[in-house]
Amino acid sequence: MDRLIIESILADVNEILLSEASECEEPETSLVLVYKTAHKDKVIHAWSALKDIADKHEIDLAVCKTMVAGIYDLEIKTPALDEPLRIMNKAISHETIGAIEDLVNQKAQINLSTNVSERASWISVRGAHIKECAVKH
Repeated sequence: MDRLIIESILADVNEILLSEASECEEPETSLVLVYKTAHKDKVIHAWSALKDIADKHEIDLAVCKTMVAGIYDLEIKTPALDEPLRIMNKAISHETIGAIEDLVNQKAQINLSTNVSERASWISVRGAHIKECAVKH
């Protein structure tokens, strides 16, 4: 599946939150992209394509601050894609962004997931950081 198709499907995220799975000895944290169940099949298909890429190549995540408080862009980067997969202009609560910053500062393992996919489809992120987005003139 093409990056632009994956990006266009995943861009329709309604909410972004953090979740922990405690099935293991060490709890794992996931940045959950929440979608409407009406789009479940498309999201699962696009997420599976991204998971296939992630199984072969490392994934980095950047949470970009925009000029509007509380609005962020997500960039999912991997050498397998010509450009980062971008999910633009999404609201993230102050509490969630604070928790993400804490995890980044602790260099804790962060995963990516969706509310419509199984635990087995979590994508492991090699590195995550929060940055200022470049302003285009």
